[in-house]
Amino acid sequence: MTTKAESATIGSCIIVGGGLAGIQVARGLQKLKGKGGKGGITVTVVDRQNYLDWSLASPRSVVAPDDVQKFGYVMPLTSVCEFVGADFVQGAVDKIGPKSVTLEDGTTLEADCVVVAIGGQYASGAIWKPTPDQTTTEKRIAAFRALNKEIVDAKSIVVAGAGPTGVEVAGEIKAAFPDTTVTMVGTLLPSSPEALQTRMKGVLEKMGVVVQEGRVDVEAPDADGNVKTRDAVFIKADLVLNAAGFIFAGAKLADETLAKDLTARGQFNCRPTLQLQGCDTVYCCGDVLAVPEGCFADVKGSSHADSTADIVAANIILQLQGKESSPALKEFAWSKTPINKPFMTALGPKIAVGYIGMPHFLENFMARSIKCKDYYMSLKGKGYGKGKTWK
Repeated sequence: MTTKAESATIGSCIIVGGGLAGIQVARGLQKLKGKGGKGGITVTVVDRQNYLDWSLASPRSVVAPDDVQKFGYVMPLTSVCEFVGADFVQGAVDKIGPKSVTLEDGTTLEADCVVVAIGGQYASGAIWKPTPDQTTTEKRIAAFRALNKEIVDAKSIVVAGAGPTGVEVAGEIKAAFPDTTVTMVGTLLPSSPEALQTRMKGVLEKMGVVVQEGRVDVEAPDADGNVKTRDAVFIKADLVLNAAGFIFAGAKLADETLAKDLTARGQFNCRPTLQLQGCDTVYCCGDVLAVPEGCFADVKGSSHADSTADIVAANIILQLQGKESSPALKEFAWSKTPINKPFMTALGPKIAVGYIGMPHFLENFMARSIKCKDYYMSLKGKGYGKGKTWK
């Protein structure tokens, strides 16, 4: 079956991925479409899931799975798309081409532009991001509850990875289950200033988290209940939670015309306009966008998603209006230094570390006030239709 996404006036766009980046593109297209041109744009969001996952709250979701529905950490994607003025098609994508997207059921959707906003997943299958089988809200919540049971039953847990996700996972578990031994293994907040690393380590250790330098490659303890690091350090544990090792599905989804722009990790190399290097009609944003050598993306994935999506939306507007040359398409300003501020880390409902550029007590107070309660959902939820197209 082949359908044509028809535009009322100036064109059409298919967005592959209904996460933060994809929805931000859809929002931007509807916001910008009337500026300097006539008519609208037909926007279609395609995702295998029927929900938008507020993945930044995953560390809280596994220790308090009732919070998922309470705060709306999984949002009905049909209703979110309605709020931002896009159509929604649920289906697993098989191939992405210059002006088409083919689903696994054989359906082909066509449009003038395609946006790849598929994000990434953890190679270990960790649920800090949805796994491919978690296609419905019910399955996503069930996965949080299942992992929560494992955490409750464990007396000792190793968190493999000490980046922003690993730090929050370790902190949330220790705050919720203070009698559980929690050991976090990895390089603490890599690319962050030493002052922030030192502060974070001090707060974690005060909570009782063991902060261990090293690398864990295993996904479970051995038969003797040991987790062995690459440096042959043995840690007693009942459970390993992997918070490192991101992978991307670009190589599986790109057709032969787009494959030349893939990296070895399955991300896409793009021009500063965020168009693929070899294709004018395909754009990328969010985590699946390869960071150019010598540049840095914002460590806050949601901020990186929004900033790249805004450029993509603006450029699609210009392209569909026939204004690629006058004015020229906008370019994304990659940072040449690590982006560490503002940075807020929730280590439980009442413990946080802020890195904003203020006295530490004020930074921590702001982080507790803004992030600890519900991982920004009370601030951001309305922007996805909460209270309007869904509750």
